[in-house]
Amino acid sequence: MPSNPVSRIEPARAVFPSFAQRMSALFAVLALVLAVLAWQVYRTVGSLIDASTWVAHTHQVKEAIVSAVSALRDAEAAQRAYAIGADPTRLADGMTATPKIAEHMATLLHLVEDNPEQHALAEQLDGLLAQRQQMMTEALATLREKGIEGLKANPTFKSARQQDMQVDELSMRMLRLEDGYLVERKLSSLATARATRVITLAAVLLSAMMLGLALLLILREQRRRMISERRLLESMDSLAGSLEESKRLGAALQQLSDLADMLQGCRTLDEAAQGLTVALPNLFPHMSGAVNLINPSQNLVVAFAVWGSASSIDVVYAPDDCWALRRGHAYPQPGNHATFRCKHFSDDDCTAIADQLCVPLLAQGAVLGTLVLRADAPIGSAARDLATAAAENISLAVSNLKLQDTLRTQSLRDPLTGLFNRRYLEISLARDLARAVRRSQPLAVLMLDIDHFKPFNDSHGHDAGDAVLGQVGQLIAGMVREEDAACRYGGEEFTIILQETDSASALDRAEEICASVRAMEIMHRRQNIGPVTLSIGVASYPQHGDTPEQLLRRADRALYVAKRSGRDRVCVADREGRIQERGVSDSPRMTIDAAGASTRRDHEQDPPRRLN
Repeated sequence: MPSNPVSRIEPARAVFPSFAQRMSALFAVLALVLAVLAWQVYRTVGSLIDASTWVAHTHQVKEAIVSAVSALRDAEAAQRAYAIGADPTRLADGMTATPKIAEHMATLLHLVEDNPEQHALAEQLDGLLAQRQQMMTEALATLREKGIEGLKANPTFKSARQQDMQVDELSMRMLRLEDGYLVERKLSSLATARATRVITLAAVLLSAMMLGLALLLILREQRRRMISERRLLESMDSLAGSLEESKRLGAALQQLSDLADMLQGCRTLDEAAQGLTVALPNLFPHMSGAVNLINPSQNLVVAFAVWGSASSIDVVYAPDDCWALRRGHAYPQPGNHATFRCKHFSDDDCTAIADQLCVPLLAQGAVLGTLVLRADAPIGSAARDLATAAAENISLAVSNLKLQDTLRTQSLRDPLTGLFNRRYLEISLARDLARAVRRSQPLAVLMLDIDHFKPFNDSHGHDAGDAVLGQVGQLIAGMVREEDAACRYGGEEFTIILQETDSASALDRAEEICASVRAMEIMHRRQNIGPVTLSIGVASYPQHGDTPEQLLRRADRALYVAKRSGRDRVCVADREGRIQERGVSDSPRMTIDAAGASTRRDHEQDPPRRLN
C-alpha cells in the first residue's frame, strides 16, 4: 500500500482534469472564432455605414457646387435679359439669385474643410465667383450709364466669357474628384463585403468542425469514465484497508480548508498573521515553523508569523540564504540527500537537514516568501504535501490581501497629485460633518482652483499642466494637518476639509495657501514655468449650511465670485449667501453681493460655471 495518502485519489483525478482542459480549450477557441466573426461583421456594418455617410456627403458636395454655379448662371441670365429688354423684374431676379451664391459657397467650404485638395479648389471657385459677381456689378453700372453699346465696348464685358469658362472648368474638376471618391468608396465597400463573406464561411466551417470534435471528445470521455468506474469498483477492497489513513487525510484537509476559510475572511495582513499563528500549529503538530515574506525592496525576508520553538530560525535574512527561494520549489527534495543547509537556520541547530523543510510561497508568477518547518524527526511525504497545499493557500491569501491594499489605496488616491480623490471627499465630508454636528464643533470647506489653467495648458502643453497639478497638490498636502483632508475635486480644482476650524481661521489658512502657491517655483524640464495663483472659496458649518451639498455648493459659489472679482484671492460666503472677499491687494475684508438675489436663486441648485 503506498505511503502517500494523496496518491490514492490520483486515479480518480487523472481523467477528468485532462478532459476539462481539452473542452475548455476547444470552447475557448470556438468563442474566439465567434468573437472574430462578430467583430468582422460589426466592422463591415460600420464600414457600410461610413460608406453610406460619405456617399451622402459626396452628393451634398456636388449639389453645393452645382447650386453655386447655377445661381451664378441665373444671375447672369437675369442681367442679360435686363440688358436686352430693360425689364426691371429680370434685374430683381438677378439680385435675388446673387446672395444664394455666397450661401452655396459657404455650405461647400464647410463640407470640404476636411479635404485639403477640395478645400483649395473650393476657395479658388469662391474667388472666381466673387470676381464674376464684381464684374456683373460693374457691367450693370456701365449699362445704366452708357447703355448696351457702352457695355459692349467695356473690356470687362469681353473677359466675362473667359471667366465663365474658368468657373465651368473648376467646377467640373471638383465634380470629377467627388466622382472618383465615390468610386473608391464603392470599391472599398465591395472588398470589405467579400472579405466578410469569406471569413463568415470559414468561421462557420471551423465552428462545425470544432463542435464535431467536441462531440467526439465527449463520447471518448464517457467511455473513459465507464472504464474508470469499473476500476474504482475493483479497488474498493484496497481502499477499505486505507480507511484509517483516509481519516487522517480528511482531518488534515479539513484543517487545510479551515485555514483557507480563515485566510479568506481576513481583511488585512495583520489579521492573516494572527490567524496563521493560531492555525498552523494545529495543522502541523509537533513542529515549529514560520511564514516569512519578502519585503517590498526584494532584498530581505522578514518573519510574518512564527509558532513553536522557532528561535533557531532567523527572523530576517537575505533571499539567497534560502535554497527554496533560489530553486523555486520545496527544499530539500524527498528521497535526495541534501548537501546544503539553508543559512537562515542557526548553526547551533542540532536537527538534521531532513528534519527541516522550506516551501516557497508563489502566486501569479511572483515569489512572496517561504513556509519554513522544523521537526524533531524526518518530515514525511504526507506532511510535505500538506505543507505544499498550505503554502498555496497562504500564497493566494497574501497576494490577494496585498492586491486589496493596493486597490484600496488606488481607489482613494489621485495618482497625479497624491491627494485623496472625489470619492473619498464625498465619504469623508459626510463623516466629518456628522462628527462636527455631534460634537458642536465648526468645520470649513475650501474650494481651490488654479487660475488661467486652460490657457496655461494650451500654451505650455499637458505635460507642463500635469507638473503644475502635481507640485500644487504636493504643496497643499504639506500645508494641511493630519486630521484634515486634501482632495483633488476634478481637473484643476481642489477641495480641503478643515476640521474644528471656523470661517476666520479657514480664511487665514486659505490666504496662507494662496501666498505659498504664489511664491512657489513650478519647475518642468529644468525650466521655471510659473508663477501660478489660486482662487479659493470658503464655506463653513454651521454658518453656511449643515449638509455636505450645501457647504460644497456655497464654497463653489464663493470660488466663482473670487474668479469673477479678479482671481488670486479668497472669498467667504456669509450667513445670508453673500460673499466675503480678500484678494491680493485687498487689505480690509469687504462684503459683496454674489450675483444679486435672483442670481442666488438661480444658482442655488446648480453651481455657476467655472471661470478659468
